[in-house]
Amino acid sequence: MSGILPEARTPQDPTPPPPGPVLLPAYVPLLARALGGYSSSDPYWSQVDTVEAFSPGLYIVVDLKGRIVWLGMAAGDQGVTGRIRTHLVEPWKRAVFHRVWVAPAYDQISRPALEAAEGWAADALDLRTRMPQRTWPPSTNWLTLVGRQQVS
Repeated sequence: MSGILPEARTPQDPTPPPPGPVLLPAYVPLLARALGGYSSSDPYWSQVDTVEAFSPGLYIVVDLKGRIVWLGMAAGDQGVTGRIRTHLVEPWKRAVFHRVWVAPAYDQISRPALEAAEGWAADALDLRTRMPQRTWPPSTNWLTLVGRQQVS
């Protein structure tokens, strides 16, 4: 792995949850759609250990077989890269996470809008049914929260 691993720590080593469905090409644009007016560019992929995405946004992580193993959102100073770094301290995630699809958002996106976007993406991908061991925020008020970018 490259140098993006944070300081070593020894978290509990849970068993990896079963993977979700294979990430089909048609699913990828749903990430940008989930962000609505806050989507800043088309989604792109990277290896998890070399991702450079310092903006907030949504991301989907897949394993070597292209199966979805994580859908999440990132906010804060380090954006998606920082969030992936926090995941990679867990041994099972280092072993399973292979590639990440990133849908960047404008910095002005609010946390409630990001949460609603993550929930909408989980619903659009039917992950609540296909990955019942995981939970995602509700998509309540999604359109109101992401329908318009609130900065010019």
